[in-house]
Amino acid sequence: MNCVHLDFHTSPLIENIGEKFNKEEFVKTLKEANVDLITVFAKCHHGYTYYPTKVSTMHPNLKFNLLKEQVDACHSAGIKAPIYITMGWSQKDAIDHPEWQHIDFWTKKPVRFGTVPTPDMDPETPLYDCSWATLCPVGGYSEHLKAITEEVCQNFDISDGVFYDICFMKDACVCDACKAGMKERGLDPDNYEDARKYYREKRIEFFTELNEIVHKYNKDAHIFYNGGADMNRPEYGVVQSHFELEDLPTAWGGYDFMPIRAKYFEKFGKFYMGMTGKFHHAWGEFGGFKNKEALRYECADMLSIGASISVGDHLHPSGEIDKSTYAIIGHAFKYVRDIEKYCFDTHAYTDIALWMSHTEADLGASKLLQIMHLEFDVIENANELSKYNLVILPDKVKLSDEDKSSLVEFAKNGGKVVCSYESGFDGLGIEKLEPSKYDIDYIETEIDEIVTPFLSYASAYKTKCEGEVLAKIREPFFSRTAGHYCGHKNTPFKDENADYPALVKNGNVLYFAHPIFESYNKTGNYILQKYIMRAIESHYDRMLVVNNFYSCGRIRVRKSDKDNFYAVHLLYAPPVNRGNVCLLEDFPRVDGIEIELKVSENVKNVFVADTNENIEFTQIGDILYLKVNNLVLHKLLIINY
Repeated sequence: MNCVHLDFHTSPLIENIGEKFNKEEFVKTLKEANVDLITVFAKCHHGYTYYPTKVSTMHPNLKFNLLKEQVDACHSAGIKAPIYITMGWSQKDAIDHPEWQHIDFWTKKPVRFGTVPTPDMDPETPLYDCSWATLCPVGGYSEHLKAITEEVCQNFDISDGVFYDICFMKDACVCDACKAGMKERGLDPDNYEDARKYYREKRIEFFTELNEIVHKYNKDAHIFYNGGADMNRPEYGVVQSHFELEDLPTAWGGYDFMPIRAKYFEKFGKFYMGMTGKFHHAWGEFGGFKNKEALRYECADMLSIGASISVGDHLHPSGEIDKSTYAIIGHAFKYVRDIEKYCFDTHAYTDIALWMSHTEADLGASKLLQIMHLEFDVIENANELSKYNLVILPDKVKLSDEDKSSLVEFAKNGGKVVCSYESGFDGLGIEKLEPSKYDIDYIETEIDEIVTPFLSYASAYKTKCEGEVLAKIREPFFSRTAGHYCGHKNTPFKDENADYPALVKNGNVLYFAHPIFESYNKTGNYILQKYIMRAIESHYDRMLVVNNFYSCGRIRVRKSDKDNFYAVHLLYAPPVNRGNVCLLEDFPRVDGIEIELKVSENVKNVFVADTNENIEFTQIGDILYLKVNNLVLHKLLIINY
């Protein structure tokens, strides 16, 4: 499904709101851009509604029911139109009801995002980017949100769903309403864990109440609480009908974060979509346009992980839809339309599981697996182990006794285990003694021409390990402190190795003593990358081998059990940092990519999804050999069996 998230946060200082909105032009532009769904606004962050309201305040310079016009126009053209309601940021409500504001547990002050204007501030003070006061949906504000929801459901067709925004800021609140609620439940407002517990419980209860209101009017309406698609907040999945994975790679950390999030939420079995933006930088950037090929890449990237697509836009206050924006979106969505039938109702084809630690280490491991051109799933317990041949436990995985027993049996039965730092345990032949006292240390093993001990950017866990030592540790002379330092940066290494190892192989278990995946994620160090990759490659018999493909290239393999095909996505576009963004600008051609894929079925044919070009292949036993030329940006190979 091709979706647009159409923001409309519009100042009360701007006049003639929506006066250039034209229903026919609106839907014509959307249809030409292959848009299936567009989110439209009931209430925005400025705190105003875009329809006549009895429970809130309509935008003072809007003279008609813009929301109704948009919903009716979309439905007349067969386009879905879920309705947006702001939750956490509503500036007018924050001014009119300061008691509704979210109060930070630690500072006991109202939570602010950016520099929020105050009555005593010089009105000519420059204001940069997002600047909003945050509200807490407990007490009086919760009643207001329920009233808004009821009013929207009574007056509009909400069959396409409701989108609530800014639902999770911080993880605890001590506003008066929250403190009173905690005391009623026997919780201590001065205890952080109690405040977190109440925050979680109260939001799930409140969102359940909102769901009941919406479903009273349409039992099938989709409902999403933005911010709830967070890998560290899985408890909120119960109140979501689906997941929208908001990710602006240009401004929010690059192109490596979306894949692991999609893999995590895919396992919930609900509909999920990625969400990027048409903007060069971030949300609400009027006049900022992304390279249309970059947007096409981002859409193809989402499809390669089984996600539907949402692209963010922001409507001009006049209400006139921007033709330039939809030329860019339409270019990407046309390509999606050509290949999407091969992208959904598929699952990752892999025998690798990444066991989530819910720390930074997960992202480091995900990046490395993508660089190695290895497909993977994510897991959180031992119930699914039998599906895999290799399981990776990065740095700080919390394991129950049952999980540990299952992992020991998994390894005894031939499964390969890679674990690091705190994730190792006695049953795997790893006796953890204590963390090293040093701030950093060095790893001694030969990597290409590097024979000198190289920096780990962390320090190891001291262990006694069974098995073969593959790399050793050099400690520094001392940790770098005000009283002990040497030169500009880290302290150099001693002349002799430490008496505990850096890397050990014990049968089917490979153990890194460092928080190696977190270190890699923080530093991107090339030698660390080689060190980790070579160890894993020597430990695991790959079912997918890719040669002559760059580290920025991505390959993802998905399988349709229903329609008997494999979908092999190849993507290549090297990101560069320019100014304050990470962007895709060049899309060079790549030839001679060699793929070896283990498949048990007899392959009938291989072709390119959008052109139907046949690809020559050789199958010897259970290995399929392919050679791919002329990859520009994205190529989807369909392997029929």
